[in-house]
Amino acid sequence: MPATLQYNLTGGAANADPNLSLGGAHSSQQVSVTVLNNVFDDVSVAEALAGDTEYRAIDITNVGDAAAVAVEVYASVETSSVDTQLDMGAVAAPIDSVESVANESSAPATVVFAHRLTGSRLALPDIPAGSYCRVWLRRVVGVAAGNTANDQGTIAVDYA
Repeated sequence: MPATLQYNLTGGAANADPNLSLGGAHSSQQVSVTVLNNVFDDVSVAEALAGDTEYRAIDITNVGDAAAVAVEVYASVETSSVDTQLDMGAVAAPIDSVESVANESSAPATVVFAHRLTGSRLALPDIPAGSYCRVWLRRVVGVAAGNTANDQGTIAVDYA
């Protein structure tokens, strides 16, 4: 079977709670690529008024038999709210990384974030069969954000 990539939560081998996907051990739980509504919690009224920045870690896992090469991740669909933005980053040596953060408001120390769209993809290292690459997501909610039901954005991974 060729390389086949899927998205997994982090936060422990059996973690199924996206709110706890804060790095650490790789989880066996898969997550959908429509990340804002599946990985991040709903924005509270207080968060929308004050602005809010939260972080999550997901693993791009190769469940195939061959290495995934020339791997790039990006937002294929921008967030549906004009008041939110999804940024991405990876650690310098991201294969099988286990860095974690204390809570969803804490940024990982070794990650540089950028807004990644089709034209500014984040290049990742090759992912061997049976391994994964950790990608950190940052959701930024602007101050005085408007109410948007089910804010969504979608990430994609291209590879050979």
